[in-house]
Amino acid sequence: MSNKNETVIYKWFEEVWNKNSEASIDKLMAADADIHGIESPNGKNGAEGFKSFFKAFNEQFKDVSIAVEHVIKEDDMETALTHVTAFEKASGKKIEFSGLCMTRIKDGKIAEAWNHYDFMNMYHQLGHKMVPA
Repeated sequence: MSNKNETVIYKWFEEVWNKNSEASIDKLMAADADIHGIESPNGKNGAEGFKSFFKAFNEQFKDVSIAVEHVIKEDDMETALTHVTAFEKASGKKIEFSGLCMTRIKDGKIAEAWNHYDFMNMYHQLGHKMVPA
């Protein structure tokens, strides 16, 4: 196992999210990357689609911090267990939730990603309740 700090997935969370660097999306994600588990507001996939998600998340939240707790790397696959902390801009409420991101790396960039984040917990912290239809 290599040092987690040397993995693409660790660099992704540090540069894109913790340093709030939209430019790092193009640096670390393939233009045609296939992204699963998050919806892009502009309906696109790949780096452009992720930029849309990134902007929408940052419009709603500030001081986003993602701690990479563990990384598992095998061949071209990298998986990170993460802990997200942020503040909703409108209310100032702090949110915290965890998640997993598994990626396939090709030519030093994310070529495919599977995102499994506890957004239900996030929305619950913001006061949203699940109710039957």
